Amino acid sequence: MIHLAIVTNEWRDPGLQETRRVLQKIFEYRVKVYFDEKFANLFTDIKGEICFASQKEMLEQAEMLLVLGGDGTILGIAPVAAEYQIPIVGINFGHLGFLAQAEKGDHSIFDDLFSGKYETTKCMMLNGEIIKNGVQIEKFLALNDIVLSGSGDLRMIHTAVDVEDTHIGSYFADGIIVATAVGSTAYSLSAGGAVMHPDVDAMMITPICPHTLKARSMVIPGKDRIELKALPPYRTETNVYIDGKKKHILADGELVRITKSKYYTSLIQLEYRNFFDVLREKLSD
Repeated sequence: MIHLAIVTNEWRDPGLQETRRVLQKIFEYRVKVYFDEKFANLFTDIKGEICFASQKEMLEQAEMLLVLGGDGTILGIAPVAAEYQIPIVGINFGHLGFLAQAEKGDHSIFDDLFSGKYETTKCMMLNGEIIKNGVQIEKFLALNDIVLSGSGDLRMIHTAVDVEDTHIGSYFADGIIVATAVGSTAYSLSAGGAVMHPDVDAMMITPICPHTLKARSMVIPGKDRIELKALPPYRTETNVYIDGKKKHILADGELVRITKSKYYTSLIQLEYRNFFDVLREKLSD
């Protein structure tokens, strides 16, 4: 019997109607489902083995995680799943769904998923640290990217970028993106960065709308250390975003240190659907 945890996005699935259809389909197979305990009263009529538990208990017991939502839902659960080494498979309820393996209403993936016809891709993650006077004061984990940007009235920020203690440039720009290979198809791509295959062990530094003719996106080895620091003149706050969510406002004397994490996000990839299929499907005009 397969032990499967499910995370669903209530906002993307009002009333959880599609989630209910997914559950009914899953129980045609030999599967034990772990579901968030806050939904315990909503699925009492579905015939199947559902264990309602906390997120921690779900991930401790499950051998794979099914995420019903958009890329943001996957990004939100990825740091926790990485710590438990649980592979993720997504069904897209959102807009782009680059990280998902199927679209809303497509239940055909379950035949392959529950018969083991898939591979698992280990995707590099980033540690982001807020450092002040040489001391770590906050720490974050990201799958896609870590971004520095300004706030309010479209004001630029001035950012110094160092790699392995070597200063590579200072940028007047709307911000700076440091992305993984997986994250290269997200914000970094929109800002003019290249696409990296998810198997590439590297980071990409991409300025956002730099006020210069010379700035280009740069790919560096995954083992390197990147440091980002806001420089005067301070025209606006410098915000730190982790996978699209605001996490910190840089104060004077603080910097962001970014390194390769010891954790990986494991994404399930069906045998008939590779990276280039997804790239062509999602990003073609």
